[in-house]
Amino acid sequence: MKFNKIGTGYPIIFIHGWAMNYEIFLPFIEMLEKDKYQIIMFDLPTQPSNNKWDDLISLINNEIDKLKLKSFDLFGWSLGGHIAMDLYYKNKSKINKLFLISSTPKFTNTKEWIHGLDKEVFNTFAFGIKENREKYLNRFFNLQLLGLQNKKKILNFIKSNVSKDISKNNNLIFYLNHMIVSNYQELLKNISAKVFIIAGAKDKIVPIKSQYEMLKLIKNVDYLFINDATHLPFLSHSETCKKFMNNAYE
Repeated sequence: MKFNKIGTGYPIIFIHGWAMNYEIFLPFIEMLEKDKYQIIMFDLPTQPSNNKWDDLISLINNEIDKLKLKSFDLFGWSLGGHIAMDLYYKNKSKINKLFLISSTPKFTNTKEWIHGLDKEVFNTFAFGIKENREKYLNRFFNLQLLGLQNKKKILNFIKSNVSKDISKNNNLIFYLNHMIVSNYQELLKNISAKVFIIAGAKDKIVPIKSQYEMLKLIKNVDYLFINDATHLPFLSHSETCKKFMNNAYE
């Protein structure tokens, strides 16, 4: 794993979502004060589809340990929110704030969680990735931006800068398998750090109703729900997200 650091201020580790890399954050990070924050980013490691999730978390955490940070916060987007929560529990004494952006305790519906997407939709998508990776990734990118006025601009950015380096199919399947089966409801209930939620009301991947349910699970939480945003609020409404983040550190 290779980390990219920008800025000289307080360390915040940014963790990207499925089928992306850390470059998805760059337009937003360019707006942040470099003397106020030190943004630390990395690409999620390539994993064989049959690997264990706990092994992935240990791998990432071991690499973070090498940075020798006395304290830091976490900024997890979508699937990155799950990784951020897992890393929080390995670094409780070092973390004061946890930002969860367009994330959810569970991406798919079960009896325990009815605020996600239909499991069959995810299963169909997982099969499609195996059969026609490019076609289904393009569907995924478009779904994230459905309803945005500046959709074309952001989609061009993703295709030009973010998706050009996407890992091989088995890596996508490993992370997708986790999204199908994982459930972070209990972990959310026991987080003692301050949690900041950012979400879009038009998100087609993480329904806004799931965000309201998340608020009920978390002890110490502040939130920003943006009416016109979808799954990428830090790109479509970057100024609003920047202000919310700055206020968290006032």
